[in-house]
Amino acid sequence: MSQVILIEPNSNLNELLTLNLQTYTGSEVIPRESASEALELMKILPGIDLVISRNKIGEEDSAQLLYEYISSNDTEIGLIILGSVEQSMDDVAIVQDNINDFEETIRSASKILGVNEDVLSKKVLPDYIPIPLNYFFPLDTTACDVFIRIKKGPDEYQFVKRIHAGDTYSKTMVQKYIDQGLNNFYIPKDMQKNFTNSASDQLVAKLEQDYEDIDEHITLMSQSMDMALNDIKNMGFTSATIQLTESIIDNIIETTEKSPEMSGFLRKIVNSKTSYMYQHCHMTSIVANECLKKLKLNKDNNFQRLAYASFFKDISLVDNEELAKISTFDELENKELSDEDWDLVFNHALEASIMVRKQSEVPLGVDDIIKVHHGSQNGKGFSTVNVSKFTPLQQIFVISCEFVREILKFKEVGGKPTPIVDELYKKYPHPETTVVIRTLEKVLRKSKSVK
Repeated sequence: MSQVILIEPNSNLNELLTLNLQTYTGSEVIPRESASEALELMKILPGIDLVISRNKIGEEDSAQLLYEYISSNDTEIGLIILGSVEQSMDDVAIVQDNINDFEETIRSASKILGVNEDVLSKKVLPDYIPIPLNYFFPLDTTACDVFIRIKKGPDEYQFVKRIHAGDTYSKTMVQKYIDQGLNNFYIPKDMQKNFTNSASDQLVAKLEQDYEDIDEHITLMSQSMDMALNDIKNMGFTSATIQLTESIIDNIIETTEKSPEMSGFLRKIVNSKTSYMYQHCHMTSIVANECLKKLKLNKDNNFQRLAYASFFKDISLVDNEELAKISTFDELENKELSDEDWDLVFNHALEASIMVRKQSEVPLGVDDIIKVHHGSQNGKGFSTVNVSKFTPLQQIFVISCEFVREILKFKEVGGKPTPIVDELYKKYPHPETTVVIRTLEKVLRKSKSVK
């Protein structure tokens, strides 16, 4: 029996990897809380075949410690690192940028351990997959039966059917469950792809309709975006998620270009009952487009690039959009986050850019725009130092993101109104970025004042 050391702080992912490793590779999984603990074990237990570790555990540079040990001792121990690393480790390790892609982890582990790939054709998933309740508001029907989960004991659940496949259902019923505190419906695991495809088809069809009521259209775009981001994060890019994403981007571009007055459209979005991530995405796209036009850069699909960047920039934070509101290192430190969430926020720009770079359907250059949207050239953390060295498109995007974030913060927190543009001049004093801010100021004067 092969032996695998697993160093993963997230309990859910840890359990998922342990179950899959035991089931499909027949391995003995030995949990450890840090690379330091793992190294102590490896020194006295020569039979370790593989180590799977998060790139960092707290302050410990886990990947580096394990890499140096395996390299210097010239051992045959396999190494899989979950999360990006700064230096190349290809000679020793498999580095998996997407931490949560457990199937990829299991595939890599199986190759190292010599397990036949045919065994991996099955998926280890629970019998029922949770689907957020808000997914069901814009849909008219579902492609499969839908259940609620009732707890029968400490480790026992009963699944009760509430919607039959193909039936229409009452939105009042969905709202009733939300009011009762329910977060998810459940669908059979083998129907996940069918459900996603059907939901995407329905939303695309609705997005292609003409809407006289802009508020209704905004609500639908928000619901569609929330669903698309969740599906992409959890299932990756599929034909259905790509189709839905393209439809949403087209809607954002079309509604923005049709809007006669920017500030009025921004107010419509900021006052809508929609998610923060949707509001920030669409409003950033609107502001960026106006700056592009003013600077005569609205050509070569530049607006499309910035719309895609707005859509994907925070995708790794979709499970907790409160994290997407963090925009400075001080805010990050003061939030008292877990190590996992801290790393998630710190690296989210880089992770999103890597995800987008692999998709041929996304316009060229979007990944680089996403990577620097918090001012950091390497996509890690927050900075204002190098913004003046960015391309004009990147500078427009950084300024637009910051401007919209301040609007949304004031809407949420309130307080004494502060001229946002004046604050931008202070934060980005470089001559190059001043040109962009001055352009934004002219746009705002033309389209009434936005505070």
